[in-house]
Amino acid sequence: MPAPFFTNNDSEFTRLEGLYVKERNPPAVLQGIFLGKIGVVGECVRGPVDKVVEIGSEARFREVFGWRDKGSGGAILGMVWKSLINKRFGTLCVVRAAAAAAVKATANLSNAVPTAIVRVEAASPGTWANGSSGGVTLDVVDATDGTATKWDLLVNYLGVTYRLRNLNTDSTNDNLESVVGTDDGTLIRIVKLANGRPINSTGTNLGSTTAGTDGTIADSDFTAAGRGINVIAAYPGLGAVFIAERSSTALKNQMEIAAATATDRLFLLCADSDTTSVASAVTDVANYRSDRIVYCFNHPYTIDPETAGEIVTHPTSWLAAVLSQIDVDIHPGEEDTKPFLAGITRLSFPALTRSDYITLRDAGICALENDDGFVFLSGVTTSLTPGKTEMTRRRMADYLQHSLAKGLKFNVKKKNTLSRRKAIYTAIDDFLDAHKKAERVVEDYSIDAERLNTATQRTQGVEKDEVRVRLIGHILHLVFETEIGTAVVIREAA
Repeated sequence: MPAPFFTNNDSEFTRLEGLYVKERNPPAVLQGIFLGKIGVVGECVRGPVDKVVEIGSEARFREVFGWRDKGSGGAILGMVWKSLINKRFGTLCVVRAAAAAAVKATANLSNAVPTAIVRVEAASPGTWANGSSGGVTLDVVDATDGTATKWDLLVNYLGVTYRLRNLNTDSTNDNLESVVGTDDGTLIRIVKLANGRPINSTGTNLGSTTAGTDGTIADSDFTAAGRGINVIAAYPGLGAVFIAERSSTALKNQMEIAAATATDRLFLLCADSDTTSVASAVTDVANYRSDRIVYCFNHPYTIDPETAGEIVTHPTSWLAAVLSQIDVDIHPGEEDTKPFLAGITRLSFPALTRSDYITLRDAGICALENDDGFVFLSGVTTSLTPGKTEMTRRRMADYLQHSLAKGLKFNVKKKNTLSRRKAIYTAIDDFLDAHKKAERVVEDYSIDAERLNTATQRTQGVEKDEVRVRLIGHILHLVFETEIGTAVVIREAA
C-alpha cells in the first residue's frame, strides 16, 4: 500500500489509486468581544479636555489627570477620582470635562535683552499649574551635554523635579517637541518665540505671564457638540458609560439622546441627590425609557482614603465597577458581586422596605440594598417592554451581535461562492455551539442561510443569514416550599 500522498492540487487525486491528504485553511474562528471596558466623563484636577484617554492603572490615572485635589488637601476637586476610589476597574476610558472659559497657565522665558525666547504652557487648563499657589515652577540651567547654545529646563511640581535635557532654540534648531513629548501625562508644552537661549533662572512661576483659571463648569460643558458626553458616547468598544459624581436633567437628557443611537453599551444614570426620595426617582425615571439606560438608586457612602472621612458617592460608578468585572451573562446583582461593592460603608436609604424595592423595580430602577453585604437588587434597564427589562439580556445581545459581526465582516466583497457561504455558516455555528456547550449566553440557536436569499438578491450583492438565539435566563424567583412541623398527616387511599 503506497504511503499517503499530501497535496493541495485536486488534479493529483485521479492520477493514481491511493490515499490523498489535503490540508485546508480552517474557516475563520469567531472570538467574543470584551464589554468590560468602561467610559467615564467628569471633572479632573488636570489633563486633556474632551479627549478619551485609556487608563489601565492608578499610577497612570494620577500621571494624566491628577488626584483628589491640587496637592494641598482640602475639598475633593477630582470628581472622576472620587468616582473611582475603593473599587476595582479594568480599563477605563476617561474624558475630562472642564469649563469653556478655563485657561492654561503660561510663562515666558527670556534672554538678557530681555527678549522672550520660549513660552512654556501648562499642558491643560486650570489653576493646578499656577506656581504662585503651589503648582509648577521652572528653572533654566546649563545643558547636560555642555553646549553653550543649549539649555535644560527643570520642571518642579508637587515636590518632584522633571529635567528636560539639551533643549535647542538657536537660529536653525527647534527640538522642543521631540524633547518635551506629547504624552497625555506630560505637564507642559513649550513654544519657540525667537532664536536664542533663555538665561539661567530659578523659581519662575508657571502662570506668571498668563494665570491659569478653572472657570465655572456648567452642564453645557458636558452636553455641547464635541464635548464630554458626546465624545465618550462615540468612543468604540465600551460596555457602559457614566458621568462622575454629577447628575441633572440636562445631563440625563443628553445621555438619553446618546443611548438612542448606541449599539454596544449601557448608559448609567441616577437620582440627582442622595436625598431624592423613592417617589421622586420613580417620577424621574419615566423620562428615560430605553433598554440601554440603567437608572440607579440609593447613593452609597465610602471612605476618602486621604482623610479617612466618610463621603457620599453616586451609585452609577459602583454599578460600572461591577459590570467591568463580570461576564455579560452574569447578573449584576448576583451574590458573587458583593466583593466588588465591599468599599461601601452604608446607604443613603438603609431602611427601604420590600414594598419600596418592588416599586423601584416596577418603575425600571436598579437599586442598591444591604443584604449581609451590598448588592444591586434588581438588574433592570429603564425599559418596561416585556423581554427588554433585564440589563443582562441587553449585554448578551450586544456581545453576540458584535462578536459575530466582527468575525464575519471580512467576507464583505468576497466572491459569493457555495464554499464561502458554507464557511460563514460553519463559523457562526461553531461560535454559538461553543457557547451553548459551555452554558454561556446561548441556551439554544438556529441558523438559516438559504431561506431568506433569492437569486435576485444575490445578483445585487445581498447575502442574508438568519440567526435565532435563545439566551440563557436567570433564576430571578426561587420558590422553596417546605412543610415543617410535629403533626403526621395520614391520608386515606382512594
